[in-house]
Amino acid sequence: MLTIEKAMILNEVDFFSGLPGELLSEMAVAATEMDVPAGRKVTAEGEYSSAMYVVASGRVRIHEGQKVIRELTERRSFGTRCALDPQDRSSSVTAMEDCLLLKIEHEVLFEFIAESPALANRIIGSLCRRIGNDSPYQE
Repeated sequence: MLTIEKAMILNEVDFFSGLPGELLSEMAVAATEMDVPAGRKVTAEGEYSSAMYVVASGRVRIHEGQKVIRELTERRSFGTRCALDPQDRSSSVTAMEDCLLLKIEHEVLFEFIAESPALANRIIGSLCRRIGNDSPYQE
């Protein structure tokens, strides 16, 4: 995937939307592409993680055992809490169809936060909106 394509995808994700193009491009370069076939688990409940993921293409299911919590489509993210504060996953994520994911590790995200007050502000704003929505599932 071209860097500009990855940057455009990141720009559509709440945490990153509206950031300067140069920053989005740098983040796109740092994001790892993952091809995940349908039916494969991306993350497992209880496993330690320090990464977030953006669905570039495809669809994933967030679930606890067989109980589906939410389905996410393209341009949505999951695991942001683990990227901000590495911890055990509270749920599993399984690809519902072949997916291309962009993975951003905690260390990478925090390097960008340290360099960009705009990114820190976007993340804080996003978290405040999520808290305000009192959603039982936080992406």
